[in-house]
Amino acid sequence: MAEVLEKAFEPRKVEPKWLQRWAEDKLFVADPQSDKPKFSVVLPPPNITGELHLGHALNGTVQDILCRYKRMQGFEVLWLPGTDHAAIAAQNVLERKLAEEGKSKEDLGRSAFLDYANEWYRTVGGTIESQLQELGASLDWSRKRFTMDPEYVRCVRLVFCKLYEKGLIYKGKRLVNWCPRCKSAISDLEVAYRDAKDTLYMIGYPIVDGGEIVIATVRPETFFADVAVAVNPKDKRYEGVIGKQARLPLVGRVIPIIADDAVEMDFGTGALKITPGHDMLDYEIGKRHRLEEISVIDLDGNMVLPEFPELNGITAASAREKVVEILRNKGYIRGEIPFEHSVGTCDRCGTVIEPLLSDQWWLSMQSLASPAIEAVEQGKIRFYDPKWTKVYLDWMKNLRDWCISRQIWLGHRIPVYYCENGHTFVSVDEPQSCQLCGSTNIVQDEDVLDTWFSSALWPFATMGWPNHTPELESFYPTDVLCTAREIIFLWVSRMIMMGLEFMGDIPFRDVLVHAVVQDPQGRRMSKSKGNVVDPRVMMSKYGTDALRAWCAAVAMSSQDLRFDESKIEGFRRFANKLWNATRLIISQDPPTIVNKPIPYALEDKWIVSKFQNLVIRVTTAIESYEFQNGIDEIVDFVWHLYCDWYLEAIKPRLAVEYAGREQALSCAVYVLGGCLKLLHPYMPFVTEELWDKLTRGEGLYLIQEDWPKYDQEYVDPDAEEKFGQVMQLVSQIRSYKKALGHSDNVEGEVSVDRELGIVHEELNRLLKTLSKVQLKKDIVGDEIKVGDLTAYLSLDKEVTAERQMQALARELSKVEREIAQLRNMLNRPMFLEKAPSEVVKKVTVRLQELEESYSELRKKISEENG
Repeated sequence: MAEVLEKAFEPRKVEPKWLQRWAEDKLFVADPQSDKPKFSVVLPPPNITGELHLGHALNGTVQDILCRYKRMQGFEVLWLPGTDHAAIAAQNVLERKLAEEGKSKEDLGRSAFLDYANEWYRTVGGTIESQLQELGASLDWSRKRFTMDPEYVRCVRLVFCKLYEKGLIYKGKRLVNWCPRCKSAISDLEVAYRDAKDTLYMIGYPIVDGGEIVIATVRPETFFADVAVAVNPKDKRYEGVIGKQARLPLVGRVIPIIADDAVEMDFGTGALKITPGHDMLDYEIGKRHRLEEISVIDLDGNMVLPEFPELNGITAASAREKVVEILRNKGYIRGEIPFEHSVGTCDRCGTVIEPLLSDQWWLSMQSLASPAIEAVEQGKIRFYDPKWTKVYLDWMKNLRDWCISRQIWLGHRIPVYYCENGHTFVSVDEPQSCQLCGSTNIVQDEDVLDTWFSSALWPFATMGWPNHTPELESFYPTDVLCTAREIIFLWVSRMIMMGLEFMGDIPFRDVLVHAVVQDPQGRRMSKSKGNVVDPRVMMSKYGTDALRAWCAAVAMSSQDLRFDESKIEGFRRFANKLWNATRLIISQDPPTIVNKPIPYALEDKWIVSKFQNLVIRVTTAIESYEFQNGIDEIVDFVWHLYCDWYLEAIKPRLAVEYAGREQALSCAVYVLGGCLKLLHPYMPFVTEELWDKLTRGEGLYLIQEDWPKYDQEYVDPDAEEKFGQVMQLVSQIRSYKKALGHSDNVEGEVSVDRELGIVHEELNRLLKTLSKVQLKKDIVGDEIKVGDLTAYLSLDKEVTAERQMQALARELSKVEREIAQLRNMLNRPMFLEKAPSEVVKKVTVRLQELEESYSELRKKISEENG
C-alpha cells in the first residue's frame, strides 16, 4: 500500500521528530575504538552566555555538512561540542544583574561571587546547546566540554606552569589596552573601533633656542606625559629642528625633537607629541629611542596631576576641554579643526580604551611562533580561501608578546603563588606551602588568564590531555576547523602554536574561513544598530533546512555579502518542490529501495546518466569546501531536470497498464533516493522524512546510508545528447507558443528537417507528453530554429489567430503608453533646458523608433482583420 504524504511540507511537524529520534538512537556518538577511518572536528566554543546568531548558523552548517557527509562515506566521526566561559562578557552580565539587586561583586567577595557565577553558568549553559541541536547539528553531546570544567581547569594550569618553567611566561610593566569599566587589560584584538567626531588641536611647543614647533593631537589631556616631539626624517619642513629641544607648555619640561619613520607627514602638522605612557604608536617609538615612560592617567581613567588641582582626579574625557581652555588662555593653541577618526573601545562593554602602563603577565611568542609559521608555509595546515594564508603569515611574522593576564574575577586564575619570604612559584595543584621554603603563609596571584589562553588548548584539552586517551589517539589532529576571519589571530594562530608545543603536532589540517553576513544595506550587524537577523526567526518562518541551504550557499563566499531573506524563502520553495515530487512517486506504490535501476526509455537512460554526473559534482564540491556549488547543483538537478523534465516525461507511463511503468518507477526511485542522500548533509530534516516515507521505514537513517557512488555502467552520453535535443525542441515549441500568447496545452503538429536518431514512436510520445504536439512528416508550418535543426510547427489555427490578435493588441497598448510618456517629456521646457543634449537626442531617437513600431503594429492588426 502506498505511503501518504501531506500536501505541503510543514517543517515544524517534521523537525522535532527527527531531533528526538537521532538523539535517542545516539547516531552522533563517536567510537574511538572503531576500525573505520577517522574524521574529527572540534566546535569553536561559543560563549556559554550566548545565543544562536548568523555566524553560528553559517559555522555550524558547514561543519555539519562535512560530518554528515563523512559518516555516509564510512568514517567514524567525532564532532566535539563545548562552550567557553567568556570571562569578561560573563562578568559584565553578572555585575549588571547584581546591580539590579542593589549589590556588587565586592559585596559578595571573590569566593561567593564565583559560586554565584557557577550557578548562573549552570542555568544558562543549555541555551546555546539547545539552539545548536535545533539547527540539526550532529554533535557528540556525550563529550561536551566547558572551559571551566575541573579537568579543563587543570589542563590550563599545567600548560601555564610548563610555559613558565620554560621561561616563556614573565611579568613586566608595559603599555596595554586598559578598560576603565572592566578594570582590566584588553587584548589588541579585542578592541572594537568605532567612528568618532573629535577636534584636532594644533599646539605650539616653544623650541629652546628660539621659535616653536606646532604639534597636532586629538588628546591634549595627555601632553603632560610627553617625552619628545617626533617628525619624519624625510619631511623637509623640519630638517633644521631635528636634534633640538622643545619646552613642554605649562609643565616646562625640556624634551627632544626626534626623527622617526613612523610619523605620517600628511597628518596634521607632520609633528607628533610622543607620549609612550598613553599611546601604542608612541610606545613603540619610545622603545626605539629609549625614551622615558610617564603616566598621568590611573586605572580608573582619572587624571593624576597633583600639581594641577583643577585637573587632578577628573576623568580624562572631561579633562580635555579644561586642558584646551588653559592652553588657549596661555596662548599655546594654534588651530582647531574637526577631525573624524576611529576610537578603540572595549568590545564587551563599549567603554573607550585607555592605553596605560601596567604590570601584566606576558607570554613570549617568538619560539612558539616559528614552528607555527613553518607548519603553514610547508602546507601542513591550509587556509581556505588561500588569501588568509598571507594574512596569517604576515601576522605571525610580526608577532609581539602576548599579554595573558586580566584583572577580573571570572576565569582561570593564574597559578602563581607568593610566600611571606618573597618567593614566587607556580603549581598545577593548589599548594599548601611554599615550594622553596615551606612557608604556609602563601597567596595566589589575583589575576586571571585571558580567555583566549584557555581556548587555545581546545583541540587537545577537550580530548583528555595530558592523559593518553583513546580520543587523542584516534581523533587528534582534527581534520577541519571552521571559523570567522576576526579570530584567525585571537584563536586559530594560538591553537596552532599550543598544539605544536604540547602535542608535537598540528591541531587541524584545513582552516575554513567563512564569510561575514551584513544587513541588506551592507552594514555590519550589531544589536546596538538593531539590524541583527535572528536565525531562529528564519528557521521558524521557512524551516531549518531552508536556512541551512542558504548558509551553505553563502558561507564560503570570497567576500562579505548582504543578507537576502528571499533566498532563504527560495530554498523553502525548493523543499516543497522536492516534497511534492516524492509525494507523486510514493503515490504510485513504487519499490522501496532501488540500487540497480532498469533504464528502458530514452528519458530513463538520460536521467540515470545525468545523476552519475551529479554524484561527481556534489562530491567534488564538498571535498573542495565549495559547498555553494554542491547545493546549487542539487537544486538545479532536482528542480529542473528531475521534476520539470523527467517526471513530466514519465507521467503517462505511470498508468497501471502502460508498458515500461516498472522501469520508470525503478529509475525514478533510484534517482530520487540518490538525490535525498546527496542533499542530506545540507537539508537533513526534509530528506530524512522523505527517505523514511520512500522506503516505508525499511531503510537505515540517511546518515547511516552509503554516500552515492558514481556508476560507469549507467553513463550514457548518447542518451544525454538525444534527450538534450528533445529538450531543446520542446523548449523552442513552448517559447513559440508563449510568444503567440498560447498556453502550453495548445495542440499542434511538428516536423523536423532531419533525423535525430530517436525512434519515431518514442520521439512522438515525448513531444506529445511534453509539448502537446504530434510528430508528422513534411507539414507546412512556421519555421523554428533549434541549433542546426529546423522544425516546422503548425498549431490550432483558430486558437492561434485569436491569441495573435490579443498579443498584438497588448503590444500596441504598451507602445502607445511609452510614446505618450516620451512626447510629454519632450514637451516640457525644463527638460529641454536642463537635460544634457545627448539625453535629449536619445529620447528623440527612441520616440521615432516607437512611432515606426506603432505604424507597423496597426498595419498587422488591419491585415489580420481582413
